Amino acid sequence: MSKIITVIMLMVLCVGTPQVQAAIDWDFYDDGIIQEGDEYNNVGVYDTPPDHTTVDMLGGIVDSMGAYNESTINMTGGFVHTLWSLDSSNVNMSGGWVHELSAYDTGMVNISGDADVVVLAAREFGVVNMSGGVVDYVGPTEYGTVNLSGGLVNEFLATYDSGIINIYGYDLAKSASGGGWGYGLVTGEWADETIFSIDFGRSETYSHVMLHEIPEPSTVVIIITGLLFFRKRQS
Repeated sequence: MSKIITVIMLMVLCVGTPQVQAAIDWDFYDDGIIQEGDEYNNVGVYDTPPDHTTVDMLGGIVDSMGAYNESTINMTGGFVHTLWSLDSSNVNMSGGWVHELSAYDTGMVNISGDADVVVLAAREFGVVNMSGGVVDYVGPTEYGTVNLSGGLVNEFLATYDSGIINIYGYDLAKSASGGGWGYGLVTGEWADETIFSIDFGRSETYSHVMLHEIPEPSTVVIIITGLLFFRKRQS
């Protein structure tokens, strides 16, 4: 059963750019709000040059929603099955639930707070920044980049093509074997001192995970104190 689940999730991570099949229920060309009680099939958020459009999702239910041009979607609540950032847009998610959240083209996705995501992906040259929230599966593909500095990854990391995952924390280490799936894992501690251990879902993932040690708070204090003392001696 575990192998079947793995195959299904890897297929989901490899899916290309989503094609909207049904008619768009609502297109935003000006700033707007989606709130509790709202229900849409498909939603598109577009700029009206030279102005940029921002849509705040506070609640409600949307089947699929995309940010285009240089627009912004801020999600703090509600439910979306498929949410993506395309072109050079931004999606900021700090709450609510999304089944599949992706950054395409040169779009950017930021995950924090109480965000709850099943599949998190960066495709083409998209960038995903995760500093909080809960995600089950993480998978950059093509030249996508995922930057992890916090939060919880329940299942695994899986890279494809030239996708890269950057890990920022303390006492970082990775292994090409072991873990729940047998393909290795990465361990360490986030900046908020939360200890983590995340499995790899593919053998290739090991070489595509880059570790970036950040100075511990005590080290930073020592450095700053030393600089202040040095400047005082020089004055």
